Amino acid sequence: MGVYINIEMPKSCGFCRLRHADTFHGDACSITIGLWCEFQKRPDNCPLVPVPPYGRLVDADKLTEEIQLFIKENMLSRDDARELLETIDDAPTIILAEEGE
Repeated sequence: MGVYINIEMPKSCGFCRLRHADTFHGDACSITIGLWCEFQKRPDNCPLVPVPPYGRLVDADKLTEEIQLFIKENMLSRDDARELLETIDDAPTIILAEEGE
């Protein structure tokens, strides 16, 4: 499962708030427990990903199920139902589900 941490995206490991001092090797990443020597940039394997500004996050699959039930109970026309479900499918995904979720 991923974790959302509300911090500014660091420009480099040297400015990352998730960096900690390792007594034996210098600074280390608190997330990967790996050692990063490049303090002038973020390494390609940095696990942090930016999250764009967003509003309310919903479970689109659950919403689709509820709307399909509503369509069935209220006998919406096939065209209205298709348009409604396509609107959900076309909505942008802000945070992707991880494998198995």
